[in-house]
Amino acid sequence: MNITERGRLLRVPLAEVLYFKAELKYLTLRTATQSHVMDGSLSELEQRLGDRFLRVHRNALVAKAAVRELERHVPTDGPADADGDNGGELGWAVRIAHVNEWLAVSRRQVAAVREALAGQR
Repeated sequence: MNITERGRLLRVPLAEVLYFKAELKYLTLRTATQSHVMDGSLSELEQRLGDRFLRVHRNALVAKAAVRELERHVPTDGPADADGDNGGELGWAVRIAHVNEWLAVSRRQVAAVREALAGQR
């Protein structure tokens, strides 16, 4: 996959991509060793990359092979009150292989994530 980052053209093998995450007006492409900031939209990537990636949330597209587990989690990126607490409301999250990171999963995507995990066995 070719990306432009800070005026440089980089080639990142698609097999190394763990996930894409939308943040403000940019996308973060994450591999096991690096993060790259790039332009584009998750919808466009989702159409181009087909069955190898799974939309887990409106802001994240994850390589199916990188999903290691699905778990109930207290969200850390949701709305917080003045104390920084999000009310302890449980949501779903996936653990990403090769990095110690969890990404939020929307309720409507939980079944698709479970199906992807079942397909890895």
